[in-house]
Amino acid sequence: MHHLPVELLDLVAQHLSSTSLTALAQTCSTLCPVAQRILYRCVSSSAWTQNLCIVDTLAKKPHVARFVRSFYIAIDSLSPIFPAFYRQLAKAILNMSELTSLNLLVDSTVSWVLKESSSHIDFPYLLQFTCSFPFDENVARFLDVTPSLLELEVDSMPTALARNSPTPYLSPTSIPHLEQFIGSSKTAELIVPGRPVRSVHLNGAGLSEDDIPLLARSTVPVVVLGTVTKAPPVPFLETLLKHVPHLAYLRVMSTQDLFRAPTAEFYEQVANVLTSFTELNAFELSGMHWGSQRKQDDGTKRVWQSAPLQKRTHPEDDLLFGTEIFLAY
Repeated sequence: MHHLPVELLDLVAQHLSSTSLTALAQTCSTLCPVAQRILYRCVSSSAWTQNLCIVDTLAKKPHVARFVRSFYIAIDSLSPIFPAFYRQLAKAILNMSELTSLNLLVDSTVSWVLKESSSHIDFPYLLQFTCSFPFDENVARFLDVTPSLLELEVDSMPTALARNSPTPYLSPTSIPHLEQFIGSSKTAELIVPGRPVRSVHLNGAGLSEDDIPLLARSTVPVVVLGTVTKAPPVPFLETLLKHVPHLAYLRVMSTQDLFRAPTAEFYEQVANVLTSFTELNAFELSGMHWGSQRKQDDGTKRVWQSAPLQKRTHPEDDLLFGTEIFLAY
């Protein structure tokens, strides 16, 4: 077996259970890395699963950390975590240079765990990065070393401290291939312009009418948008139409007149604006899904309901709303 190609050993090992892989890793020096390569490919750690000790392993064994392609860690604010643990997490991140996916759902004040990594190595294969940190200097410098990043979630729950912090500098050449952004409108102002961002989901205070033009500064049309706004829905939709007319999927949560029953006139006004979005396939306003159907004489246009539907009658409109993108939002 020692003379078999590594690719063949990997293929066989992929069909083994975690228990069998653990046993295989203990047999000999030849098969140990074969088993570890699969065992550590996707690492998920949390206080609830009681496996946070894996962070220490990855910090102390760089050869094992290099096998990790996807790393997820979640620690709630009530868990008694000491600073020494986060120092080990920083070392583990530094060692996981082959990552394609990184999720850090930890204390929002410890963005410094990224600092050592961004100062010493690049993450050329990282495609997706989610963190619970505000967009600060440590996050900005980390993004400088992720040239292949496609999906980014940062500053999703902006705090008062983060809103009043100095805005970090992000080079125009950083994250040049970014396609999806989830976070605050303040951070979107720095991330979206000059990058090929097609999908934007804004949390926190959401989007104002004055902020909408920044979406048009993406180098490609924004086709997916989810946001909260304090603006009246109809003027807000009209401003969206002016600046981002190519939207295909739109979800808006308006806090304007939140507890007032909408009138028939309001429904009709919304429907009239939606009709002008020639590429729009699905729309949701404050939890109400709006149905539509294509004109029989013109298959390129949709006629929108003048009142929200009680149920979804067009399964194709569920294309986005049932996916992880909007479920996460």
